[in-house]
Amino acid sequence: MAAVADFRRYVLTGVDGAPLPAIDDAVVDACVEWCTRTRVLTAILDPITLVPAMADLELDPPDGDTQITEVMTAWLPEGRIGPLTKPELNARYPLGWAHLLAANTREVEGYYCRLPGWVRLVPMVSVKVPRALIVEVAYAPRRTATAVEDVLLDRYAEQIALGALARLHAHKAAYADPSRAGALRSAFDAAVVAHANDAPHGYAHKPMRTARDDL
Repeated sequence: MAAVADFRRYVLTGVDGAPLPAIDDAVVDACVEWCTRTRVLTAILDPITLVPAMADLELDPPDGDTQITEVMTAWLPEGRIGPLTKPELNARYPLGWAHLLAANTREVEGYYCRLPGWVRLVPMVSVKVPRALIVEVAYAPRRTATAVEDVLLDRYAEQIALGALARLHAHKAAYADPSRAGALRSAFDAAVVAHANDAPHGYAHKPMRTARDDL
């Protein structure tokens, strides 16, 4: 894990006189936004045992100082299931869906997330199924974190520093230059867009083929 303080050297050159606690807070806030918007931190959680008629399943974040920001994918023994929104559920089940039960996992139509880090299968299963649900999540540091995943420092320190500086220069303080905040925010937003596919595509790349497959 990388200490939040390790980001200071990327921020101090862009702001004069900001107190270190303010810099650290801005760095953490920028890390949270960066991870939430780019989804660069993902994890496949341990399989979850389904309990009869359990409505909402609370997912454990990958680390104690992290928070789940989004459920990316879910699998049951029969294969992948997709997300369902409340309007989709209301349209599909006009008589109500909150208490629907399925006799087995084959009858589950999908999952609904009423909050980040919570999953409800629709319909809920009426039997116990050990280690049946596997979930991939995107996650981010908590606002109280003092350390973050190494990749945020090793690969994205300059981009996260842009977000931290945008926040610092938006402060009503002697060290802030509000005229710089907009440009820094735009640069941070552009970096988010540029790196939004890093995690979904993965960090391994196939070599380019330069010869025929049959040679």
